[in-house]
Amino acid sequence: MENIPSTPFKFIWFAIKPYKRWFFLALFLVLLSDIFGGLQSYTLKRLIDAANSSSSSVFMWVLMYPILILLSVGAVRATGFIQNFLTIKSRLRAAKSLFEYLSLHSLSFFNDRFSGALSEKVSIVSSNISRLINNSLWNFFGFIASIAVTTAIMYSANKQVAYTFILGIAVLTPFNLWITRRQVSLADRAVELAAKLRGQVIDTVTNISAVQQYARRFFEIDRLDKAMDEWRFAVVKSNNFREWILVINNAIVSVFIGSIMLWAFSLWSKEVITIGSLVMIISLAHSFMRELSHIGQRINELMEFYGEMQNGLKEIVQPHSIVDKSGARRLKVTEGTVKFETISFAYGENQSKIFANLTFEIKGGEKIGIVGASGAGKTTLMKLLLRQHDILGGIISVDGQDVRDITQESLRENISIVPQEPMLFHRTIRENILYGKLDGTEEEMIEVAKKAQAHDFIELLPNKYDSLVGERGVKLSVGQRQRIAIARAFLKNAPILILDEATSALDSESEVAVQKALHALMEGKTVFAIAHRLSTLRDMDRILVFKDGQIVEDGTHRTLLKNKNGVYASFWSHQAGGFIQA
Repeated sequence: MENIPSTPFKFIWFAIKPYKRWFFLALFLVLLSDIFGGLQSYTLKRLIDAANSSSSSVFMWVLMYPILILLSVGAVRATGFIQNFLTIKSRLRAAKSLFEYLSLHSLSFFNDRFSGALSEKVSIVSSNISRLINNSLWNFFGFIASIAVTTAIMYSANKQVAYTFILGIAVLTPFNLWITRRQVSLADRAVELAAKLRGQVIDTVTNISAVQQYARRFFEIDRLDKAMDEWRFAVVKSNNFREWILVINNAIVSVFIGSIMLWAFSLWSKEVITIGSLVMIISLAHSFMRELSHIGQRINELMEFYGEMQNGLKEIVQPHSIVDKSGARRLKVTEGTVKFETISFAYGENQSKIFANLTFEIKGGEKIGIVGASGAGKTTLMKLLLRQHDILGGIISVDGQDVRDITQESLRENISIVPQEPMLFHRTIRENILYGKLDGTEEEMIEVAKKAQAHDFIELLPNKYDSLVGERGVKLSVGQRQRIAIARAFLKNAPILILDEATSALDSESEVAVQKALHALMEGKTVFAIAHRLSTLRDMDRILVFKDGQIVEDGTHRTLLKNKNGVYASFWSHQAGGFIQA
């Protein structure tokens, strides 16, 4: 994918670059609109002067005035249509590019952040594309074009007045840029606290079940209230500063424009300019007064939009910690042999290593049980195989191919996983199962649902396979969700299978159905089965027992039990209800 700029203005150009012809056409139409608008004041001057001298051209100038109004309005409306096209296209390009970039971040990146806050940042950045395009077209390029047109027309009446006008603009604009520098930091702070507040709301809503179960509603409301107070204080401070900028601007602009009008009156009284020129200068000065008075506000709005975009881009467009090598190949699985050779891994630079020089090999088609107390690194090991984290040293290979030399997509295409907590989308059962094979047929879907012991309960639902499962599958029981996940893994039919505590959260009745489905799913695959419930691992070809990031025992269920002083035998003798006691 294309490199995404991490600064707002570069990112805006990235978003509109494919449609740059439309953007430049819009700029040209804005210029035309200002030219036609300025010529209206010039036409008024000529009309008054012609009427004052009883010239026969009065009718021509009267006719010219509405024509210029129509041309100006036409240019504005044409710009509006182009803007609609341009902003929608660029906004969608921005959102798609940001989502693509976001999806390539490592698992650690997402674990450290609120998922809802990240999706909202994508939305904020893409929506501010529209605002900044409109802002740049009218408030800045339009402002510059208006200055040029107004100066040129004033120059036709009197050079000194035109020079004074330019001098005033040259002083006011840098002054506004200087005075709003403080506004940038205030706006950044408000944006940062708004993001924090949104993240807190998302976190509370996501865990609303815990809030209700622990009767912590008032605690969460108080916590939210404190975050709101912080945000409110920052916003009020930022808005008050913006109002003071407007007060200062209005005072300066009023003096400046008033002086030009009085000077023009003085020149007319001395017969240096005509009455038409006087009216034209006053008209131009009056219409421009609003532009100048709000220049500070427009800069503030720009800073606010800029700050929101910068905040979002800073969060999303960070370097990816896990990337495919240049020229990375697709994984080709023939046997399904997996090797871990002297691997080392730690979650952070200053963290102690979870694995140090760990080595073992799984033959193709072999079914391996992985056992260990909580924190032994069992799930981490599987995440390393999926390359959701990168190892610090050593090699993980599949059929002799280093996972760092192959594409992440092709690696994960060849691995199915049934996790302890099934990851279901808030979509239909049909969509969730077919996620394993997007082009799967209706017959294939029903077949895998039957293999997963899921078809019967699905048929009892009001909408059967078209039933929505709710967020994370909350409308289904744990056992039902697990069987949907197994059906999806069946349909994917990858040569390597990971079962991560796939039955630990189930009741006995559900476990019987799920275990039957899992045994069918494991046929012909290289299997890694993580379990605390040791009874589920009896039929594994081998069981690896982990302690402190190392394999301390390796063998079948029966052989491991023979070592009465071994770790596995200790787990077996101390387990209650089939679970290892941590």
